[in-house]
Amino acid sequence: MNGSNVVRKPSAKRFEFHRAAWVLPVSSPPISNGAVLTDGEKIVAVGNFKTLGERSPRGATQVDHGNAAIIPALVNAHTHLELSAMQGAIPLPQSSFGTWVQELFSRKSTLSPEPAAASIGKGRRQLFESGTGLYGDIANTPELKHEEDSQTPEGVTFLELLGFDRKEMETPDPDLLRKFLDEAETDASLSIAAHACYSTSAGVIQKAKEWARVRQRPFSMHVAEHQEEMEFLQTGNGFCRQLLENLGRWVPEWEPPQTSPVQYLKRLGVLDAGTLLVHAVHMTPSDWKILAENHCPVCFCPRSNRHLNTGRADIGSALKYGLVSALGTDSLASNKDLNLFAEAAFVLDHYPEVPPTDLLTMMTLGGAKALRHDNTFGSLEPGKRLAFLAVFLPESTRLPQLFETIIDQGKKGAWQWAHCLRNS
Repeated sequence: MNGSNVVRKPSAKRFEFHRAAWVLPVSSPPISNGAVLTDGEKIVAVGNFKTLGERSPRGATQVDHGNAAIIPALVNAHTHLELSAMQGAIPLPQSSFGTWVQELFSRKSTLSPEPAAASIGKGRRQLFESGTGLYGDIANTPELKHEEDSQTPEGVTFLELLGFDRKEMETPDPDLLRKFLDEAETDASLSIAAHACYSTSAGVIQKAKEWARVRQRPFSMHVAEHQEEMEFLQTGNGFCRQLLENLGRWVPEWEPPQTSPVQYLKRLGVLDAGTLLVHAVHMTPSDWKILAENHCPVCFCPRSNRHLNTGRADIGSALKYGLVSALGTDSLASNKDLNLFAEAAFVLDHYPEVPPTDLLTMMTLGGAKALRHDNTFGSLEPGKRLAFLAVFLPESTRLPQLFETIIDQGKKGAWQWAHCLRNS
């Protein structure tokens, strides 16, 4: 079985009683011979099959998933769906971040708006078909809308702001920016992001963060992703400066802060629980401590880091410091797919210090918290959305291997939607 086999969701207020060999709420320990009771709109109860069955509504439809594990829908906390049309266009791996950027600019300039818009739909379908129920997307073109349908996940769209030489939040088309921000006032799925410390001015970073803070929206930035970024903040030289000069964005009077990106952002006053920092590859113990003190969530994209030769993130330290940690695939220009099960399998293979239990949390509740959607996604709890998967297990699966087996089976496609997303 695979992700294309979708169990139909019930009509409103029609109770369903989902049973499986294991239920993993994520927010609490695994339940052997577990069950999830739903009412057509939300999760009503989670518990042991026998105990829950004794108090389930009469006439509830029984759905037995057999020797499977029911888990929450996955949360891919960092994507760039506009780049989905570039899948396979840039050879991977690249020798450095700089060479990849040059390839990206060269290829991206040939895309027309039509393929770019279509690529968002392509990316969202890939997310849905690999078990993702919620995603965070970094967008550069506010006019490209995310069309909603029953076969795509929900998303938090961050309009990304760049401009090292700018003092105000701007995009190439001021009217489109104004329209996006107007819509964002009443649409909680819309927010804004600043690209990075080397591409966005301090003033824009602060104003963008303040916009998000006032509206209680998540704010996101790429941070400490590559050595080129570290060199620029220390010396003001290197690839990042050359790039700014080539783009006509260099500010001659700018002085490098001579600190790490995390320390720089602390100076700017933008670190808190609503600031999602992506990549965090080149970090010091002091950086991790600062993030812990400010309760900042972090999203890791390890396969993208490998493909761009930017380094190996210290996921173990993030967990050690108790940070809310999430997992993302990054874009199809820097990764081969948007499959979060595959991303997690890569972590299992290359990060033995990361326990599989923590990894499943990163794939679900960690991502939901990072995107500030943990009231509806990320765990199996009463009141949460009907968005969960049934991952099929080998008969020999026991608790010590359960989490690792779920990730391995998910990567193989041995799962199905136990509940669809929209209109559930």
